[in-house]
Amino acid sequence: MRVGDLSSGASKLANAIKQLNLKWESAAEGWYDVRAKAFHKDHIEPLTPRIKETLDALGRLAEVLDRAIRDVSDSDGG
Repeated sequence: MRVGDLSSGASKLANAIKQLNLKWESAAEGWYDVRAKAFHKDHIEPLTPRIKETLDALGRLAEVLDRAIRDVSDSDGG
């Protein structure tokens, strides 16, 4: 992993939410009472938009870091 590489962490986060959703779907097949609905609403649903926002922010930050790394390497005479 190179300095400023955010893509591997972002990939892990994207995979984690995908796995969470798959596991939730599996759990929901046997757990479908009022508490399950409340748990989903309170804990699972809020994660998807927050993680999407985080991944978007990481993408923008990665672009800034890439530019900064290029600028620094250019100024070193490389």
